[in-house]
Amino acid sequence: MITASSPFWRAGFRPFFTAGALYALTVLSLWIMILAGFIDYDTHIAPSLIHGHEMIYGFSVSAIAGFILTAMPNWTNTAPLSGKSLIVLFSLWLLGRLSLWAGTSLPYSLLATIDLMFLPVLSIYTARILIRTGNKRNLMLPAIFMVLALFNLCFYLSEAGIAPHSSRTILEAAISLLLLLITIIGGRIVPAFTRNALAAKGENVTIGAPGKLSILCIAGTAAMMIVDLFIADSWPDPFAYFCAILAGLHLARLYFWKGWMTLSDPLLWAMHVAYLWIPIGLALKAYGFVTYGYFWEGALHALTAGAIGTMILVVTVRAGLGHTGSALKTNSYLTTALCVLTLSAIFRVTQSFIDNDFSEQLLYLSSLLWVLAFGLYLANFLPLMTRPRLDGKPG
Repeated sequence: MITASSPFWRAGFRPFFTAGALYALTVLSLWIMILAGFIDYDTHIAPSLIHGHEMIYGFSVSAIAGFILTAMPNWTNTAPLSGKSLIVLFSLWLLGRLSLWAGTSLPYSLLATIDLMFLPVLSIYTARILIRTGNKRNLMLPAIFMVLALFNLCFYLSEAGIAPHSSRTILEAAISLLLLLITIIGGRIVPAFTRNALAAKGENVTIGAPGKLSILCIAGTAAMMIVDLFIADSWPDPFAYFCAILAGLHLARLYFWKGWMTLSDPLLWAMHVAYLWIPIGLALKAYGFVTYGYFWEGALHALTAGAIGTMILVVTVRAGLGHTGSALKTNSYLTTALCVLTLSAIFRVTQSFIDNDFSEQLLYLSSLLWVLAFGLYLANFLPLMTRPRLDGKPG
């Protein structure tokens, strides 16, 4: 039985990584069943928007919460959130998810209120710890959480006919915010882990992009979030050029991290592949705005299933291994999960180019591989999440 004192509630990564992986495969399975006509129910919000919203505010946010709650004690030398306090915070996330899938059984205003609670609470909690310990470097993270919460509020206001932007446009801006988070955090951990791994093998290689290039990538990705909201739809061609230039900047940054030297280590090459999806997705975003005049689904899924999904899986694998006291290496389950998730993203993007009967089959295959990837993650980690660390340390 999982009680407040059980190992499952000793650190944030345990409930949030576990629930996030379970939710990732559940949400996509529900969406496919809705598309196939197996499920039909009354909702306040269109199922396609629920699918997009929950991949951001359900799946992605759970991974972000698990990561920050686990990393912050190391940054600040403080005790991790655990026990009943962690249960309360996790419950806010879970209630938001349940409210979205409750259909019309809940009033729209109540549904929105429930879902809007989690991110501000997470932001306030993390900001208090960071300010109290003088950790100014990471104060951008609670600020990002609050912007993400603001986008969530705008999403619900848009669905109520109040906000000036469409719900889809707001979700697109939220995706850009998540890409900004990957650009910042990924820009720290990907080269650092690569450098350390190569040094451990005796390879003395310079790993790291020029500072000005990294600043351009961060500033450009932050600007894209604003442009998504206010300029993209009115000026599709100039925005396409902007996306193409930004894609080139990200690709150049990735080049300096020398990912081709990590092919023997799935925990490393998967991070490089995840970041590679950013320039691929931005190039496809440029193509979409030139060709169709909007954020085309091929670009959308390159950036979400590709960049965001892959980075979440590999980071939760790496953090999960490290913080359960396991050896920092993959097994057949985890290596397969990383490979099939990459194939899932490739198939989903490819499906966007196809307009025949095979397109639907490719969509189902991509979805099956996504479910398999996170199912393998759960098969490996669920036993570890519910028992003490293997090395006897706290956490």
